[in-house]
Formats: sequence, C-alpha cells, structure tokens
Amino acid sequence: MQERLRTWADKELWPLRIQQAERCAVRCGDAVYTLAWEPAKQRVLLRTYDPGFYFPEWDDGEQDSSEYPSRIHFAWELPADPVRGLKARVRRITYGLGPIGAATAPGITEDGRAIREQVAGADGDLALTVGDTLHPVTGMVQRTYPWALGRPSGTTCYLSDAEWLLEDLGGAHDLYSLPAGKASYRVRSDGHVLDRLDLMCDFIPVVHVPNTIPDGGEHWGKSSLGTVLQLLDELAATDTDSASACATTGTPIVALSGARLPIDRTTGQPLPVRVEAGTVWQLSDSGRMDSLDTSAQLAELRQRIDHMLDRLASNTRLTTAGLGSLDPSSVPSGYALQLALGPLDSLIAAMRLTRSHKYVLMLRMVQRLHQAGQVWPAGESLPARLVWGAHTPTDRTTVLADVVAGYGAGVFSLETAVRMLQEAGYPVEDVAEEVERIQRRSFDQAARLADATGDNAVVREYLGLPKADLGVPPVPLIP
Repeated sequence: MQERLRTWADKELWPLRIQQAERCAVRCGDAVYTLAWEPAKQRVLLRTYDPGFYFPEWDDGEQDSSEYPSRIHFAWELPADPVRGLKARVRRITYGLGPIGAATAPGITEDGRAIREQVAGADGDLALTVGDTLHPVTGMVQRTYPWALGRPSGTTCYLSDAEWLLEDLGGAHDLYSLPAGKASYRVRSDGHVLDRLDLMCDFIPVVHVPNTIPDGGEHWGKSSLGTVLQLLDELAATDTDSASACATTGTPIVALSGARLPIDRTTGQPLPVRVEAGTVWQLSDSGRMDSLDTSAQLAELRQRIDHMLDRLASNTRLTTAGLGSLDPSSVPSGYALQLALGPLDSLIAAMRLTRSHKYVLMLRMVQRLHQAGQVWPAGESLPARLVWGAHTPTDRTTVLADVVAGYGAGVFSLETAVRMLQEAGYPVEDVAEEVERIQRRSFDQAARLADATGDNAVVREYLGLPKADLGVPPVPLIP
C-alpha cells in the first residue's frame, strides 16, 4: 500500500497540489481538496479549489457546524464568451450523502438535455445496481463496500455537476435552490451524466483544511495574514515613500541663482535645467547653487521599515529568524537561536495539528476510491499519514554523531537510528529497507571474515555478539 500511495502521489503531483492548497489556506484561512475517480486513467484525480467557491450546507439544528456536513456545493460564475456563442452561466458541483436508490443510466429529455433515468427491470420494477440487495425487513437498499466487508451500508454519495444561464435565474433563486428544470448537466469521460451520479462510496470525497484550529462550533479557519493586514498596508506605503525619497536623494532638487540658462532658439524661452553628470553652469559673481538634501529622511524611512518588519515578525509569530532577516553574527549560540525560534515552533505545531488528521483522511479516501474502482484489492483501509519535514535548519553532523554514539552504546535500536537520520534529511527512503540492507551487509562481511580468519571470537566481536565464555549459548553464524 505504501508503494501504491507513493506511485499515486507522483502521478498526481501531490507536493505541487499541497503547495497550491497551503498557500491558499495561509492567505484565505482555508483550503479544499477534491478526489474523483477517473475511469480513463484508472486512478483518483486530486484537485484543489479556492475556498471562496466552497459552500457547505448544514441542516438547521440537526448537525453541529464543527462536524462535516452531508451536503456541500462548489459554485462560481462563468463569464459570457461571444466568440463561442456562450452566455453568462453559473456552474455548481454538488456532493451529497443519501440512501442508496435504484440503478440509473444516461438519458435525454424532450428538449435535448442530458439527464439520468432510473432503469426498469424485466418485470417493470426498478432494477438495482449489481451487488446491491434489499433488506428483508426495512426494504432499504444495502451495499457492501470493499473496505467494510461484512458490514452492509445503506448510504452512498451522489455527484451533480450542472450549469444554469444567468438569464434563467431570478431573485427567488439562490445557490441552494437553483431550478432543476433549467440545469444543463455535464458528462464524464466514460459517458455518465453527472446528474446525481452514484459514486459507489459512503463518504463525500472532499477534504476541507482550515489554516488554524477552528473555534468551538466553527467550521472555518483564520488567515495567517488577517492580524497584520494594517501592518502590510503601512509597510507598502512606507516603501512607496522610501522610493520617492531615493529619487530626490539620487537626483536632488537644485536651486540656481545668477546662472546663465540655455535658451530655446525657436521659442526664446529658457530650457529646463537637468541635473546630470558633467553638467556645467556659468554663474555670475554673486551667483550660487543650493541643493535639497533628503538623505536624512531616507535613512529615517529605512529605519521605519526595519521597525515595521520587527513588529510583523512578532505579531505573526514568525520571528526575525523565521523571516530570514536576523543577522547570524548577532546570535551568541545555537541555544539562543533555538529560543528565538520558539514562537515559530509553536505556530508550526498548531498548524500541523490542524492538518494531521485531514491528510490521514485524504489518504484513506484515496485507498477506498481505488477499491471502489476495482483497481486495488478489497480489505480494511490501512492507516497512512503525511510526515512533515523540519521547518528549521538541522545540524546533520550533530545528529549523525548522536546516532553513532547512541547506537554504539546500545541506547536505542538500529531502526530508531535510521529513522533519526531520515528525519534529519539524509536520503533514506524507507526505514525498514535501509535496516535490512545494513544487516545484510554486516552478515555478508562477517561471513567473509569467518572464511578468512576461522575464528568465531573475532566474528562475534565484529557483530557485537556476546562472547562464548560469558555463559551465553553460542549463536550459530549465518553461512
């Protein structure tokens, strides 16, 4: 499963998608992922959406807003395209959980719109999807999903993707009550019309990632920039003022008295005076030249920028070390730098706490959608998580020395030592495989040492095994 998930992540450019979503989460406060089975590619497609297009729908008083809703929408406006003859439209994608119904198939209405129609059986009754059964007592349709063998479920997820012309919508319509009779449904690559299409899963394949830990009863996160928006505006204004001061400092304002200015022969008017390198003015005996010095104001503006950057680092908890504006020579020791990074560490820890279970949920959905597509074998979903790297520089030399000393002294195992190297940034892809390679190489060298010396004591010392004279039963060597 590890290899399958890594192969899927490579094909779907998962690190790139994470960057897209996390940038949006930091800027807007939230990020949204969607997972969809693509029959043509035989894998799950991963997409990200702007949180401004994301509209969860809760039941009034029946569901806590801190829980995930059973119905959500993605909606945005499509502008008119006169070249293609398209009018302004509204597109809405809807995911909703509901009871399993009869089997459906693509159909066409009298006015030519594509819809889904229920399939009738040979006796005129509604037909069921292959694998679905009727409960003998309740009469509800049940389905056994490949990740929950032996536990039938009566719930499935339906997907609708449609467009509406803006001219067909009036004041009585909102996002949650668009007229079904005016909808134009889209068609998937395999020919299925996206009109309450049964996705063959009992969950909504959408993952909402808040940037911060939501308050009690809340669904939305908060932007990391929300608390410093005024500082950012003032910083931008100060930069503008600094650029203006640089212009007057580099090209100062000059006042001339008693100078002979060049005359335009056509108009007879004095030509504009320009301060350029090599310019010479002829002054009379009482003439003088004065320039306006704005370098003091420029220095003050630069100090103000540095002051505002310090306030920005404090209010966002990024610290000057996290912003990269800290002078390394001003840090007395590595411990002092670690203390300076304390607020940043707590910020990153809170943000990762918010995201940890979200990515676990996403990887579980990826497994189940591949099982629903009958590409991966059935069975319980294996736990998988996304491991984050270090957000601050790591002293790899110190970590390597600790690993060598700790493993040599028997303080921790070889698996722990290799995992420490992996977390420090060493190119270790899989801990178990790396441990196996190390052990295999050690025993191969021990076998060659045994052939060369014929002394089991030397081989035992090489492998770190106890000597035979200590009352420990001899350990046979692997040939």
